Amino acid sequence: MATGIPMLIASLAGTLLSAGAQVSAGKAEVREAEITAKTQELAATQREGDRKERLARAMATANAQAGASGIAAFEGSPLTILQQSIENEQTATERDVFNTRISALTTRARGKSAQSQAQIGAAGSLLKGASSAVQLIPE
Repeated sequence: MATGIPMLIASLAGTLLSAGAQVSAGKAEVREAEITAKTQELAATQREGDRKERLARAMATANAQAGASGIAAFEGSPLTILQQSIENEQTATERDVFNTRISALTTRARGKSAQSQAQIGAAGSLLKGASSAVQLIPE
C-alpha cells in the first residue's frame, strides 16, 4: 500500500508534465505561425516598394530618352507605354497582396490547427494518465 501512493503521484505528475508540454508546444506553433505570417506580409510590402522604385527608374529613363530624341516624354506613344507600365505594376502589386494575404491566412490557420491538435493530445494524455492512476489506487 505504501508503494502504491508514490507510484500514483509519479504517474499523475508525469501525466501533467506531458499534457503541459503538449499545450506549450501548441502555443509555440501559434507564435511561430504568426511570426511567419508577419514576415510574409513585410516581404510583400518590400516587394511593392521595389516595384515602385523600378517603375520610377523606368519613367526617368523613358523621360531622358524621349527628351534626348526631342519627343515629349509624357505625350502620345511614350505616355501610352508609361500608362501600360503603371497598370502592369499595379496588377502585379494587387496579385502579390492577394497571394500574401492567402499565404498568411493559411500559415495562421496551420498554427491554430497545431495548437488544437496539441490540446487534444494533452486531453488524451490526461485521460490516459487518469485511467492508469485509477488502477494504482490502493483498495
